Amino acid sequence: MRLFKLIRTAKGSYLHILYILILVVIGRFTYSYVPLFTQYVFDMLKEGSSNANFPTFFLNFLNGFTKIENLVVVIATTLVFYQLIRFTLIFFEEFMRGRLAEHISKTLRDRLYSHIQSLDYNYHNNVDTGDLVQRVTTDIEAMSNFVSNRIPEFIRLIATVTFGAIQIYTINQTMVWIALGMIPITAVSSVFFFKYVDKSFKHIEESEARMMTVIQENLTGARIVRAFANEQFEINKLEKENKSYSEAFMKFQKASSMYWGLSDVLAMFQYLITVIVGVYFVRQDMISSGQIVAVLMLLGMLIWPVRGLGRMIGDFGRALVSTSRIYEILELKSEFIDNGTLKPEVQGEIRFENVSYQFPDANEAILKDVSFTIKPKETVAIIGKTGSGKTTIINLLSRMIDPTTGAIYLDGVNTKEIEKHYLRKQMGIVLQEPFLFSKTVYENIAIVSPLIKKENVMKAAQIAAIERDIASFERGYETIVGERGTTLSGGQKQRVAIARVLVEDKPILIFDDSLSAVDTETDLMIRNALKEKEAVSTTIIITHRITTAKQADKIIVVEDGKISDIGTHETLYKKEGLYQKLWDIQGKLEQEFLDLLKEVD
Repeated sequence: MRLFKLIRTAKGSYLHILYILILVVIGRFTYSYVPLFTQYVFDMLKEGSSNANFPTFFLNFLNGFTKIENLVVVIATTLVFYQLIRFTLIFFEEFMRGRLAEHISKTLRDRLYSHIQSLDYNYHNNVDTGDLVQRVTTDIEAMSNFVSNRIPEFIRLIATVTFGAIQIYTINQTMVWIALGMIPITAVSSVFFFKYVDKSFKHIEESEARMMTVIQENLTGARIVRAFANEQFEINKLEKENKSYSEAFMKFQKASSMYWGLSDVLAMFQYLITVIVGVYFVRQDMISSGQIVAVLMLLGMLIWPVRGLGRMIGDFGRALVSTSRIYEILELKSEFIDNGTLKPEVQGEIRFENVSYQFPDANEAILKDVSFTIKPKETVAIIGKTGSGKTTIINLLSRMIDPTTGAIYLDGVNTKEIEKHYLRKQMGIVLQEPFLFSKTVYENIAIVSPLIKKENVMKAAQIAAIERDIASFERGYETIVGERGTTLSGGQKQRVAIARVLVEDKPILIFDDSLSAVDTETDLMIRNALKEKEAVSTTIIITHRITTAKQADKIIVVEDGKISDIGTHETLYKKEGLYQKLWDIQGKLEQEFLDLLKEVD
């Protein structure tokens, strides 16, 4: 099954592979005649005649030269041109193999990366990034290398042994059995080696994946590591995984060394027996000195390719392990298999009806029988304690996940019936932890569409209260944002992410605790600037700040996965419950802040 999957990776390139295999066979066939040139010279120098297995027309051509000096020059010249033709064929073979390897790697990388993008929210929540990176790089290279290099080498081995054996057989029938005598032993040892390799490489790949994960996490969280002066702990963690990977690889290398050593001993033993028998046959006038020289040269055609079977077996084992790891992802169900087809005009009415959700690996539902309605163009704040299920509501609305029970309606249409890409394009979502790309500030804001006008980008930056910060940068909008936004402060990253969402007019705007990283004054500036957008969009604000939630048309209070209250600020702060408790704490701080602003004015 794994072998079939491995071969299937070359789908669309089978004709290309066929051309390569034809060149391989021609190359080994033509090489089988090279030792015969040496045999012919030896025979002519010693005996004055030769029965080298050349084509008749070529032997007639050579026999036309009576002087041995002329004959040697002709043979040498002919051999040079003959080898030039062979090297030309080898060049095209190598070129086509390299092209095939890159084509397979590119196609498979595109396919795997595209499929990873289509996997569901729960998969991406639990997968290790380092492991994915290794699969998209190392594992794909192992597969493409085997298809483009090792399969042709295996055909070359068969062709080499076949044509070499035929040439030796034409020289002496007994010598061919001596030459082939060690091949069964080598083949059997290669089978045992393969069984070991198959298990060994699985362990090596898993160890390398763990090591890559540690490296990726450390580089991503470099600032946090330094903030806690935790460098030594991370170094020790890497050393542990590195040691595990190194030990697994060294164990494989020891087994490989034993295999290669045994192969060399068998090869030398086969040469020794062939030389002894060959010398005896020469002394008995059973073969000529030229023939025994040709046999020894042809013997190399048989021994060294068979010895290389171990390398092919090793790469085959690694390719099969890599195939399993690649198809482990490719065979995962895409989230778009369960997709709607409708693309209704969205006004922004949202309705949750008895919605519950439980994560696959959880014992208890995080949302329980949630029901509420949001009218078009309405601004709604959702507040609640950490872990109460606020973000899960947003993930359900955007169909990152689907309800365990209940239904969600957008303008009266069940979201399960709406095409997912279309549904998500109707929403502008600012996450709690914004992700910025290693591009310019301008590109990060305009990334939602290549057709965005510059004035829209600047207006969005102004609404998000990031315009003044950008103006202070040496290169302004062309300032390069470091990987994951590392060159910006937390508040600046958050505001760039807000600007990115505001560039286009969306029927629904969602702010998932996205104002938490900005100060209260900036929060107030952004909320005031957003009022223009709120007039054309349904706005959902998830927040812990009562001061942010206070101005909403409606406030939804979530406690322990349930809706405990729905109302306006004026009704909720007078009512006993979570909102009143938060208001009693945060309301005083807001009043002090407003009093301070009046004094400054």
